[in-house]
Amino acid sequence: MTGIGIVGAGISGLTLALRLQQLGVATTLYSEGDAAGLGRGRLPNTVGRMARAQAHERELGSLHFLDPGCLLSSGRLSIKGDPPLEFTARVAEPFHAVDFRLLLPALMDDYTARGGLLVVDPVPPDAERVERWSRGHELMVVATGRRSVSELFPRDPAWSPYEAPQRVLAAGLFHGFDPGPAFGFNISPGCGEILSMSMMTRAGLVPGILVEAIPGGPLEAMARVPAAGFCQALLALLPEHAPRLAELIDPAAFELLGPDDLLQGAITPVVREAVAELPGGGVALAIGDAWIANDPITGQGANLGSACAWIAADAIAAGGPYDAAFARDTVRRMWAMAEPVTSWTNAFLRPPADHVTALLVAASTMAFVAELVLSLFGDPVRAWELLSSAEEVARVVDGVGRRF
Repeated sequence: MTGIGIVGAGISGLTLALRLQQLGVATTLYSEGDAAGLGRGRLPNTVGRMARAQAHERELGSLHFLDPGCLLSSGRLSIKGDPPLEFTARVAEPFHAVDFRLLLPALMDDYTARGGLLVVDPVPPDAERVERWSRGHELMVVATGRRSVSELFPRDPAWSPYEAPQRVLAAGLFHGFDPGPAFGFNISPGCGEILSMSMMTRAGLVPGILVEAIPGGPLEAMARVPAAGFCQALLALLPEHAPRLAELIDPAAFELLGPDDLLQGAITPVVREAVAELPGGGVALAIGDAWIANDPITGQGANLGSACAWIAADAIAAGGPYDAAFARDTVRRMWAMAEPVTSWTNAFLRPPADHVTALLVAASTMAFVAELVLSLFGDPVRAWELLSSAEEVARVVDGVGRRF
């Protein structure tokens, strides 16, 4: 047996493959498609990658598409009310927004150009395939795959408080407005959230919108509206639920880039057991979406995937044996990053605690608090350390924790 088998060519699998390659560890990447295939198909997400993920790609020599227009240096948060609660601020480090139909093929091309071994198998991987592949490797790392995930890695009820989606989602790329170098986060209490940002796409710089609708509320219909009627339906809702975004849009020019530039669905947040002992004696370690699927409301999915892939790569490069004890120790290291992200994201899906509301009110009147709040999206460990503590929030609001 030689090297590490990696299942899945999303951000987690590709970051792991590139990092192990950089560290001199032999890998085989198993993917359902090649680079050209990753560049086709429906919009997979609307992702802003934060400073840590960008730093990883920079260290790998794989930081692509650095157009200033998709580097988001500021943000605006607006909460519906009478009057609304609003603030605008710069973020400590810009977010980088690129369509994954551009980014993932570029990362895969880097991996193969540097000698990485890619095995393309269009059949979605299941547990039997992972077991078969494991016979040629010292360790299997599973970063994607619906069937393999459900069969190998059972749900962890202690960290999976929801049995159903807490938001239904609709995301699209559009013509007809320019949000500039700021991301927008619009909250309509009891209804959901509407996010916007400029993204680098196959059509160049265009705006993206993500609707996070509370099930049963007025925004939920956006997850079912056909592409042909999507823009008109969204235009009818924005003045009430995201008025600042509505002000930016030219209704006569507002349209989807194309039918493949609309994504609709829902995610049930889940944390899974991350270690599977395979029938043939091998071990499979879950990372990325195979391990944790958080709602995208805090924008942490790809960022957590990158962070955990980096942690796993460094553990693997330190040497085996790659047994179940090794895998469990690696999970413990990854969980130090993943637990705050998961706790924060799950909390964000519920109405805010009183101390969080107090922090947002303070941000609307104090510039340093506004900058702190918006910059928390780039530092989720720090975010949860603050937002989970009424005492720490009080220190910030009182000015004592100005440099939290």
